[in-house]
Amino acid sequence: MKYLILLLIGLLSCQPATNDTTHEIIVIGGGLMGSASAWQLSKQANQVILFEKQDSIYTHGSSFGEARIARSNNRNNDIWSYMHNTSVNENIALIDFLNENENNSHSIEDIYTTSPVSYVGKSQIHDKLYASLIRQKVDFKIANSKSEGKILFDVNLPEDVLLQKEYNKHSGLINPHAQITKLHQAISKKGNQVKYNHKVLSIEKKEDFYHLTTLDSKTKKQRSYQAKKIVCAAGPYTSELLQDIAPYFKKLVNPQRVFLAFLRINPESYHSFTEVEKEKLNKAYPVINSSTGTKDGSFFSMIEYFDQDGAPVIKIGGHFQRSDIEDLETVWKIPLNEKEIKWSMDGTLRYMDLLNLPILREDLELVDQYSCVYSLTDSEIPIVSYRVDDELKIDSNFVVLAGLSGVGAKGAMTYGMMAANLINKAVEKDSMYKVSIEAMGINRLLSDIKDLKK
Repeated sequence: MKYLILLLIGLLSCQPATNDTTHEIIVIGGGLMGSASAWQLSKQANQVILFEKQDSIYTHGSSFGEARIARSNNRNNDIWSYMHNTSVNENIALIDFLNENENNSHSIEDIYTTSPVSYVGKSQIHDKLYASLIRQKVDFKIANSKSEGKILFDVNLPEDVLLQKEYNKHSGLINPHAQITKLHQAISKKGNQVKYNHKVLSIEKKEDFYHLTTLDSKTKKQRSYQAKKIVCAAGPYTSELLQDIAPYFKKLVNPQRVFLAFLRINPESYHSFTEVEKEKLNKAYPVINSSTGTKDGSFFSMIEYFDQDGAPVIKIGGHFQRSDIEDLETVWKIPLNEKEIKWSMDGTLRYMDLLNLPILREDLELVDQYSCVYSLTDSEIPIVSYRVDDELKIDSNFVVLAGLSGVGAKGAMTYGMMAANLINKAVEKDSMYKVSIEAMGINRLLSDIKDLKK
């Protein structure tokens, strides 16, 4: 009997602790998308709990890092321009809220670093690029020949290559780490909760609520929660998490590894630059370089920081430098191979040559590296939609953000607004908002699911 009692006690201790309270809304994922969604819901007077599997200091994930490119022009795709511009306005409102009764301790410059954004591409795209710049109301200059490149930017443009610079305010870099921190502060200031180290293990649909099981990564204890509504922004983990209640995401969203290299310019070489050359380098980043006309040659790059020796550390990666993932838990730690390092070096040197800056391969040193994950749909347009069940019945109490790939960071606040509006059945009058919802929302999701069954 004694052993039976001990066995029962042991079994009971392994069961998740039950929270009988049915919460209004639970948001899953404390990266940019989940945090933006939780903030927008908080702003709309909802009671929210945000679950994040990591600690308060982000150590990996698709939202990890200090710098991403933020730009208004998106070459003939007005949706991404709208997402960025709306996010800028939403971030300004976020800063205003945080500064209420706090002596203006927060600044929009904590999130955005305004600097020219350079775009290098083939001359054949000039007309479409020019039309989108005008339509999207971008402050820009563009050089479409070797002579124009020399006059406007003092660069060495190859034949059939153009260089365009964007000068809009808050175009340049966005700091994901800073933005997540401020979003969490704002959520808490609204009286809502951010629960770190809470990994959601499962979601089950009940009659009039959702049952979630979480694991505390520090205590290793499980706990159950109930919620009336869910927003799932779990990034690369979305498909696995929703496999029981929305299994189609396994086929609709394909996580792919993307690598980033951090290359330091040798301090001695950098400090031998003239002040004009240093200024040229600073103004040349961030850049999206598609001058080769191939996906393999295309890269994005930015100055991530200046080290203790005052030397710039340049981050470079490629939207199309993708590879399959065997294990999501370990992919973040995969080091770059020799081919990936060479690709990073070659792209950086090619850009230095265009800038007429005296940098050789021996002047570049790999000082850091990082593997992140793009969650991709076939069209590479994200999904921000209600969940549907096996019978294609719409579940208006459950919103999913998925497939954000490389278009997420600069528009995060807008994606969050869209998710909050869906949960609250709210609408926006802006025509581009309606275009965006149509491109990413329920009609698109239903069409994708029906295509899977063909």
